[in-house]
Amino acid sequence: MAPASSASAPLVSRLPAVSPAQRAAFLAMPEDAPPPWDEVPALDSIEIGGVAARGIRSSSAIRVAAWNLERCLYPDESARILARSGADLTLLTEMDIGMRRSGQVHTIGRVAARLGQRYAYGLEFLELDSMPPPAGFASVGSGDTEGFHGNGLVSALPFENPVIIRLDPVMDWFCHLPPGQRRKLGARMGIAATFRVGDARFVACSVHLEYRCDGAGRALQMRNLLDALDAYADGLPVIVGGDLNTPTPAGPPDHPAEPLFATAKSLGYDWLACNTGRPTTRTSVWTPNKGNHQLDWFCTRGLTARDPLVIPAIGEDGDILSDHELISVLIDIR
Repeated sequence: MAPASSASAPLVSRLPAVSPAQRAAFLAMPEDAPPPWDEVPALDSIEIGGVAARGIRSSSAIRVAAWNLERCLYPDESARILARSGADLTLLTEMDIGMRRSGQVHTIGRVAARLGQRYAYGLEFLELDSMPPPAGFASVGSGDTEGFHGNGLVSALPFENPVIIRLDPVMDWFCHLPPGQRRKLGARMGIAATFRVGDARFVACSVHLEYRCDGAGRALQMRNLLDALDAYADGLPVIVGGDLNTPTPAGPPDHPAEPLFATAKSLGYDWLACNTGRPTTRTSVWTPNKGNHQLDWFCTRGLTARDPLVIPAIGEDGDILSDHELISVLIDIR
């Protein structure tokens, strides 16, 4: 499967389903078989849903958030944190739809409904092997109803022309899996759209880079992403946010070690004004301690960013909602 920007991806109200029997057949394919990408239209479609029932708080500055919700086991509590944060636009990664491990919930649809916002969702992986929920959570069914895992945008702002940007597959999740991993069909991706505030327009992109590769692999993916955004944005300002999987200790944002930042800088992107340098990882119900790392970042071009925040991923009842904190930043609109 070659990476490509899916500029012509069909917009649908529901991603085309993949039957349990078809998923089982994919799972049983030989390890050296070519991934059956063309048999899954959902991988090249974008789901649009929700209703923008609430407007933005200001026409001069908007708050953009980014959050890896780690399969989104707690959609309602996560939406409450986003509402309190004042996010006008949220770039979401690791969102399940119809997965036994997360209660078979349409997670991004639930978050958008609780916020009174619209969403766009693209499929990163079709999960072929069902995974149980964490200890203490009820298992709804014996398998996945949909098996969808992907990234999306939730917004109170009007948006148009959403696109999927497939990234270089530097890790093969279909054929050559690490021990203990489950087989998947798909590839890391970003999802972008054009947003409007009054007469101003800008592009926002939610992205999830690969963690099972080295810095050079992520730099290749970042280059692929930003080149595709150049072609898509056609000169409009851009904000990119999400889980860049940079396995480096948190610290001053002016010295990130990963080569993907040099790639971004060479293309005119800035990260100094839109990141805090604080860690964005924590222990969760799924994940042990990852250490003092900043995996989640914003990069901007042609925008004025200020007041970056890291908001703990802890619900009102003390539940740890994700192994990633919520990050956000104000963007001035001119």
